[in-house]
Amino acid sequence: MSRLAEDFWTAPTGQTYTTHPGSAVLFPTLCTPTPQAPRRPAEIEDTDRGLTMPTRRRTRAEDRQRRINAERKLNDDFVAERNKPPPF
Repeated sequence: MSRLAEDFWTAPTGQTYTTHPGSAVLFPTLCTPTPQAPRRPAEIEDTDRGLTMPTRRRTRAEDRQRRINAERKLNDDFVAERNKPPPF
């Protein structure tokens, strides 16, 4: 097994364990180490990044109340039919 495929775990008690991926036994050709990824140049800090977020037209509470009212309006006919007085 390759030394690069090892992983070291330290238990809370301080005991150190060395683990090896099980795939190294089954697929040894796939466990070759990859080269280090190239570093991207540091991007310029964008100070007004939060300003690109769209603003809400209504608050969450107003939006929730509008959805409740819309659903009640859809159910008005059904509720009116069920709330008729008995036919006697």
